[in-house]
Amino acid sequence: MFPNLDKVEVKESVNYLPAGVHEVTVDEMKNSTQRTDYTGTPYVEFKVSNSNGISYLRFNGVDNNTSEKAAEIRTKIFKEFLQSAGAKTFGNLPTACKEVVGGKINVCLAEREYWTNDKETGEPVVKTITEYKFANPSGKSITWKDSFNKKLSPSDSAAYKAAYDAHVNSSGGTNTDAMPF
Repeated sequence: MFPNLDKVEVKESVNYLPAGVHEVTVDEMKNSTQRTDYTGTPYVEFKVSNSNGISYLRFNGVDNNTSEKAAEIRTKIFKEFLQSAGAKTFGNLPTACKEVVGGKINVCLAEREYWTNDKETGEPVVKTITEYKFANPSGKSITWKDSFNKKLSPSDSAAYKAAYDAHVNSSGGTNTDAMPF
Protein backbone atom coordinates (compact mmCIF):
# COMPACT_ATOMS: atom_id res chain seq x y z
CA MET A 1 0.00 0.00 0.00
CA PHE A 2 2.93 2.39 0.79
CA PRO A 3 5.95 1.14 -1.13
CA ASN A 4 9.41 1.83 0.26
CA LEU A 5 8.05 3.59 3.33
CA ASP A 6 11.32 2.98 5.16
CA LYS A 7 13.25 4.86 2.44
CA VAL A 8 11.04 7.92 2.22
CA GLU A 9 12.66 11.04 3.68
CA VAL A 10 10.47 13.45 5.60
CA LYS A 11 11.57 17.00 6.27
CA GLU A 12 11.55 18.13 9.85
CA SER A 13 8.86 20.67 10.58
CA VAL A 14 10.04 24.26 10.46
CA ASN A 15 9.59 26.50 13.48
CA TYR A 16 9.13 30.14 12.59
CA LEU A 17 10.29 32.79 15.01
CA PRO A 18 7.39 34.56 16.74
CA ALA A 19 6.99 38.26 17.39
CA GLY A 20 9.68 39.46 19.77
CA VAL A 21 13.41 40.16 19.89
CA HIS A 22 15.77 37.50 18.57
CA GLU A 23 19.52 37.23 18.12
CA VAL A 24 19.88 35.47 14.79
CA THR A 25 22.44 34.48 12.19
CA VAL A 26 21.93 35.68 8.62
CA ASP A 27 21.93 32.38 6.71
CA GLU A 28 21.27 33.37 3.11
CA MET A 29 20.06 36.08 0.77
CA LYS A 30 17.75 35.92 -2.24
CA ASN A 31 16.27 38.60 -4.40
CA SER A 32 13.41 38.99 -6.84
CA THR A 33 15.71 38.80 -9.89
CA GLN A 34 16.35 35.15 -9.04
CA ARG A 35 12.67 34.30 -9.57
CA THR A 36 11.70 33.41 -13.11
CA ASP A 37 8.75 35.39 -14.46
CA TYR A 38 8.46 37.56 -11.32
CA THR A 39 6.98 40.95 -12.23
CA GLY A 40 6.09 42.44 -8.82
CA THR A 41 7.92 44.96 -6.68
CA PRO A 42 11.64 44.13 -6.52
CA TYR A 43 12.85 42.84 -3.16
CA VAL A 44 15.76 41.41 -1.21
CA GLU A 45 15.03 38.65 1.31
CA PHE A 46 17.28 37.30 4.04
CA LYS A 47 16.76 33.99 5.80
CA VAL A 48 17.76 34.30 9.45
CA SER A 49 17.77 31.67 12.18
CA ASN A 50 18.64 30.72 15.72
CA SER A 51 18.08 27.57 17.77
CA ASN A 52 14.37 28.43 18.13
CA GLY A 53 13.53 28.73 14.43
CA ILE A 54 13.80 30.76 11.25
CA SER A 55 12.38 33.91 9.74
CA TYR A 56 12.45 35.46 6.30
CA LEU A 57 13.10 39.21 6.31
CA ARG A 58 11.83 40.79 3.09
CA PHE A 59 12.78 44.31 2.08
CA ASN A 60 10.73 45.72 -0.77
CA GLY A 61 12.69 47.83 -3.22
CA VAL A 62 11.64 50.65 -5.46
CA ASP A 63 9.89 50.50 -8.81
CA ASN A 64 8.08 52.97 -11.10
CA ASN A 65 4.98 52.86 -8.88
CA THR A 66 6.82 53.74 -5.65
CA SER A 67 6.37 57.27 -4.34
CA GLU A 68 9.45 59.35 -3.58
CA LYS A 69 8.68 59.29 0.16
CA ALA A 70 8.18 55.49 0.17
CA ALA A 71 11.43 55.04 -1.76
CA GLU A 72 13.27 57.13 0.83
CA ILE A 73 11.80 55.19 3.76
CA ARG A 74 12.42 51.76 2.19
CA THR A 75 16.02 52.66 1.39
CA LYS A 76 16.65 53.96 4.92
CA ILE A 77 15.15 50.83 6.57
CA PHE A 78 17.22 48.56 4.33
CA LYS A 79 20.48 50.44 4.96
CA GLU A 80 19.86 50.40 8.73
CA PHE A 81 19.42 46.62 8.53
CA LEU A 82 22.61 46.20 6.51
CA GLN A 83 24.59 48.43 8.89
CA SER A 84 23.27 46.56 11.94
CA ALA A 85 24.24 43.28 10.29
CA GLY A 86 27.80 44.49 9.69
CA ALA A 87 27.87 45.68 6.08
CA LYS A 88 30.53 48.26 5.28
CA THR A 89 30.14 48.67 1.50
CA PHE A 90 27.06 50.45 0.21
CA GLY A 91 28.06 51.49 -3.33
CA ASN A 92 27.36 47.99 -4.62
CA LEU A 93 24.16 46.25 -3.48
CA PRO A 94 25.28 42.63 -4.09
CA THR A 95 28.50 43.24 -2.16
CA ALA A 96 26.65 44.84 0.78
CA CYS A 97 24.24 41.90 0.92
CA LYS A 98 27.03 39.32 0.78
CA GLU A 99 28.87 41.07 3.62
CA VAL A 100 26.04 40.32 6.08
CA VAL A 101 25.58 36.62 5.27
CA GLY A 102 27.01 34.56 8.13
CA GLY A 103 26.87 37.44 10.61
CA LYS A 104 24.80 37.80 13.77
CA ILE A 105 22.21 40.49 14.38
CA ASN A 106 19.44 41.31 16.85
CA VAL A 107 16.10 41.65 15.09
CA CYS A 108 12.71 42.79 16.28
CA LEU A 109 9.83 40.91 14.68
CA ALA A 110 6.24 42.10 15.06
CA GLU A 111 2.82 40.74 14.15
CA ARG A 112 0.59 42.62 11.73
CA GLU A 113 -3.05 41.78 11.06
CA TYR A 114 -4.57 42.24 7.64
CA TRP A 115 -7.59 41.00 5.81
CA THR A 116 -7.76 39.38 2.41
CA ASN A 117 -10.00 37.07 0.43
CA ASP A 118 -9.44 33.32 0.76
CA LYS A 119 -8.01 32.08 -2.56
CA GLU A 120 -10.31 29.07 -2.72
CA THR A 121 -13.59 30.32 -1.30
CA GLY A 122 -13.37 34.07 -1.88
CA GLU A 123 -14.47 34.60 1.72
CA PRO A 124 -12.87 37.58 3.45
CA VAL A 125 -10.55 36.38 6.25
CA VAL A 126 -8.30 38.07 8.82
CA LYS A 127 -4.70 36.85 8.80
CA THR A 128 -1.61 37.62 10.84
CA ILE A 129 1.93 37.86 9.55
CA THR A 130 5.15 38.14 11.53
CA GLU A 131 7.52 40.56 9.85
CA TYR A 132 10.71 42.54 10.34
CA LYS A 133 10.37 45.75 12.38
CA PHE A 134 13.98 46.89 12.97
CA ALA A 135 17.41 45.60 14.04
CA ASN A 136 20.46 46.35 16.18
CA PRO A 137 23.96 44.94 15.94
CA SER A 138 24.55 41.74 17.88
CA GLY A 139 25.25 42.65 21.49
CA LYS A 140 23.13 45.82 21.39
CA SER A 141 19.83 44.99 23.03
CA ILE A 142 16.33 45.81 21.84
CA THR A 143 13.49 46.50 24.25
CA TRP A 144 10.28 44.77 23.19
CA LYS A 145 6.97 46.65 23.31
CA ASP A 146 3.56 45.09 22.67
CA SER A 147 2.71 48.24 20.70
CA PHE A 148 5.03 46.96 17.93
CA ASN A 149 2.24 44.50 17.00
CA LYS A 150 -0.46 46.02 14.82
CA LYS A 151 -4.08 44.92 14.91
CA LEU A 152 -6.52 45.85 12.15
CA SER A 153 -7.23 49.56 12.21
CA PRO A 154 -10.84 50.65 12.78
CA SER A 155 -11.18 51.52 9.08
CA ASP A 156 -9.71 48.14 8.02
CA SER A 157 -12.01 46.34 10.48
CA ALA A 158 -15.00 48.19 9.00
CA ALA A 159 -13.87 47.34 5.45
CA TYR A 160 -13.41 43.70 6.43
CA LYS A 161 -16.86 43.57 8.06
CA ALA A 162 -18.47 45.14 4.98
CA ALA A 163 -16.70 42.68 2.67
CA TYR A 164 -17.61 39.76 4.94
CA ASP A 165 -21.28 40.84 5.10
CA ALA A 166 -21.37 41.25 1.31
CA HIS A 167 -19.86 37.78 0.88
CA VAL A 168 -22.37 36.19 3.28
CA ASN A 169 -25.28 37.97 1.58
CA SER A 170 -24.09 37.03 -1.91
CA SER A 171 -23.80 33.38 -0.92
CA GLY A 172 -27.32 33.40 0.51
CA GLY A 173 -26.23 33.00 4.14
CA THR A 174 -26.93 35.16 7.12
CA ASN A 175 -24.74 33.49 9.71
CA THR A 176 -22.52 36.04 11.42
CA ASP A 177 -21.55 33.72 14.28
CA ALA A 178 -18.31 32.88 12.46
CA MET A 179 -17.05 36.47 12.67
CA PRO A 180 -13.61 36.60 14.29
CA PHE A 181 -14.58 39.59 16.43
